[in-house]
Amino acid sequence: MKQLIFILRLARLHFLLPGFMLYLLGYQLALLNGVENDLTKFVFGYLIFGTAHLSISFSNDYFDRHSDRNSAKTAFSGGSKILIEHPELQSLALKFALFLLFTSILANIFFTVVYDYTILFFVFGLIGALLGWFYTAPPLKLAYRGLGELTAILAIGFLMPGMGYLIASGTISSPLNWIFLPLSCYGLFFIITVEMPDVESDALGQKKSLLVKYGRKSGKLVSVAATLTGTISMILLLLFKITNLVDWPPFAAFSFLPLVAAISSLFMRQNTRKFLVKQVTFNIASMILFLFLINLSLFFQHV
Repeated sequence: MKQLIFILRLARLHFLLPGFMLYLLGYQLALLNGVENDLTKFVFGYLIFGTAHLSISFSNDYFDRHSDRNSAKTAFSGGSKILIEHPELQSLALKFALFLLFTSILANIFFTVVYDYTILFFVFGLIGALLGWFYTAPPLKLAYRGLGELTAILAIGFLMPGMGYLIASGTISSPLNWIFLPLSCYGLFFIITVEMPDVESDALGQKKSLLVKYGRKSGKLVSVAATLTGTISMILLLLFKITNLVDWPPFAAFSFLPLVAAISSLFMRQNTRKFLVKQVTFNIASMILFLFLINLSLFFQHV
């Protein structure tokens, strides 16, 4: 029973929420483009997506176990600390990560065959799964080679919503194409947020993150620039009426939530862990609320 509790803490299931909402966002955009809703496809597709996403919790905890030793644990950063407190579970964590990764790949193969999708669909899902694995896993160790931010931008801006869209339609097209830029901006905002409390421990662990290189102050400025770009791009989509398939005003209005959170960090004068954890919570909450509200607006558009 105690081991099961440790596994659930390692899983950090709340991490799945923003990923699920990005997947749902892509799926709903496909419905707006005339694709028929198929609940079986949606659930089957999330099996591919969700197992790969969940695998990251276990693999990151395993491969980051040394750099996380001195990190600040928050709901979305610093690791679970389980493998530091209970090193005997390290092998189990790695096995869980691999099991989930291969489950995702096998489900991807099965889905591709059953629905007669092209090989490009399988490759798309495989790239997403492997990108999450190699974020911390050798030999690539992307987060340790200065590529962590780029990985998050690609995952949040393209792969996660793209998977939802592909599951529904089998292809990538408008209107999904138009929101790659703003979502990529929020991907950068997200990764900087989760890196913020761990600059010192990341430096000791030889992670080459943007904040390790340039400091928290620069990271806050980049967060403001990223969320401002996201808001401006949403407003431009509204003003130029890029496509009538999407009701852009809610997107533009809700985009101010991450922007306000990012700006608020500039007024945080203290860099103690207590204040940093509060800022992480505020930033992530703004992202989740933003994604929830635009998904809600899309739901009412296609019902």
